Amino acid sequence: MAIDPKYYIVEKDGPVVIWKFNNPPQNLMNLQTAAELTELVEEFEADADLRVAILTSHLPDVFIQHFDVETILSNWSSESSGDIAATQQLDKELGEFKTRGLARLRRKPIIAAISGQTAGGGCETTLMCEFRFMSRNASLGCPEVNVGILPGGGGTQRMTRLLGLSKAMEMLLLGQIVDADEAERIGLVHKAFDYEDLLPEAITFAKELAMRPPMAIGHIMECIYEGSQKPLAEGLALEGNLFLELAQSKDAKLAMSAY
Repeated sequence: MAIDPKYYIVEKDGPVVIWKFNNPPQNLMNLQTAAELTELVEEFEADADLRVAILTSHLPDVFIQHFDVETILSNWSSESSGDIAATQQLDKELGEFKTRGLARLRRKPIIAAISGQTAGGGCETTLMCEFRFMSRNASLGCPEVNVGILPGGGGTQRMTRLLGLSKAMEMLLLGQIVDADEAERIGLVHKAFDYEDLLPEAITFAKELAMRPPMAIGHIMECIYEGSQKPLAEGLALEGNLFLELAQSKDAKLAMSAY
């Protein structure tokens, strides 16, 4: 049964589903919006007719501003045992989003179409996506150091894996926010577009992806994500096993015969 999200407008265009985040006025992320996104991802994974998802914003000037600071402060109001327990519960629920929501356990790609200001938890959410497109009116980064905390939604780990230790260290220790052209230059996003072109370009790219065999897409994602966390020999063994699995499939045999 399809969910009825409160914080996302869901649109479908053939094999592509578009999730437009809508939590005005600032598009702050909180536990409820994260839980809904987790449900949308699980629904997307289970729907055989959908091949690619796009996460974007319904608001023109902001994508995901950041994680709602009030949610964090409300759990840190004192050092009582109750508040410590609440903080631990907050960390547990955020941990579930980091590992279940947009976690790299999926077999279908998600594109972040970053259409406005994006910081902190918003930036970390984009790092969980396979592709990041960004409009030139947008900004992106993890400025948590400026308020005395660190990126706790996977930012220290995913940004380092994406940009390398040196650049991630610079961005995270300085709390840098970059524009779209700089984000593209350093590899934080794949492509920068003018605002009016962002979503059409993302949809065009998504439909091109959707034309590829879904089983091959899923296996390649598994090779990249799982293999990159293993020693080379184990990664190559995984690649070999998944290659044999694909090569023996009926669809692959037909496609190779017609190539």
